[in-house]
Amino acid sequence: MLKLTIFRIMKRKDRCGIIRYLKINEQEAKLLGFKKCLPSPKTIWHWEKIRFGVKGFREIFQTIVLKIKELLLPLGIILGKIVCMDSTPIQSTRDDKDELAQFNGHYHLKMYKGDIQWDGILGIPLNFGINFGTGYDGHKAPSMIDQLFGFLKTIIETFIGDTHYNTIDNHFELTQKRGIKIVSKFPENHVFDEQGTVEALMEEYKKYWEDMNYIPPPVNFEHVLRFLSEKKPELVGRYHKNQLFEYFTNNPIKHHFVYGKRNHTEGGNGILKDRLNFHRLRENGRTNCEIHLAIHLIALLLTSPLLLLQNGGTCSLMKAQHYVS
Repeated sequence: MLKLTIFRIMKRKDRCGIIRYLKINEQEAKLLGFKKCLPSPKTIWHWEKIRFGVKGFREIFQTIVLKIKELLLPLGIILGKIVCMDSTPIQSTRDDKDELAQFNGHYHLKMYKGDIQWDGILGIPLNFGINFGTGYDGHKAPSMIDQLFGFLKTIIETFIGDTHYNTIDNHFELTQKRGIKIVSKFPENHVFDEQGTVEALMEEYKKYWEDMNYIPPPVNFEHVLRFLSEKKPELVGRYHKNQLFEYFTNNPIKHHFVYGKRNHTEGGNGILKDRLNFHRLRENGRTNCEIHLAIHLIALLLTSPLLLLQNGGTCSLMKAQHYVS
């Protein structure tokens, strides 16, 4: 049944359509394991929505990611050291009443957002989630990073995202609290934040001279950052954002090279949209949307990187030509 679901996605058909196809192409039905009779569309629905469901498909997705990680280790590649993140629109049905399904003026669609994290080296999808159709992308980064680390167990070194992820909160949550370097872009009119300078943080630090953890200057600045993380986390976030802006200004070529790895998100979204007919939802509700996203990502993983690695392939693991109808 799982193979049938993946086959259905690769053929870009609904449940009724795939059964009609397999009745005509009996040899393909036998290769999928259906030697005597085919399941009904309702049976497929029951397996996908009830027997598997969100929990089941997420566990399958995570198991595949872990297997790919295992296969990459002998090649000297650690999956998930660099993580790229972006959202992609998933068009909802016209009568979807779920609060997450909202009209987005930028895309001119009533939609959900599918948040996907990709490996920054190979472009392999690592994690996913669902957001409001008009939700702000950046707010999801810390929780999804924690979720990713929770099952992948890779020490994430770098997080790459567009300007939506380049927030003060994320610089505090990711860089200060989790030790993850953020690489992002800045608006053209962005200026150095005077509230996030070393001098400004030291002046704020001195205000707490009566605190039992206060160490009089000269003091290690890392202690100042840890101390102010409890008192003024926004200032610490401003400091780390300033550090990225300074790095971006002084090393534009190097920054452009690292940020360019974000293209993996565009490439992966392109495969989902163009090859797997992903961006339109046929059923109502966030649960159906999350299952829809999970199934398509599983199909993407199974039919290219996992299959190639299991058969000795090491190059072009996410090339679009692997995905055929």
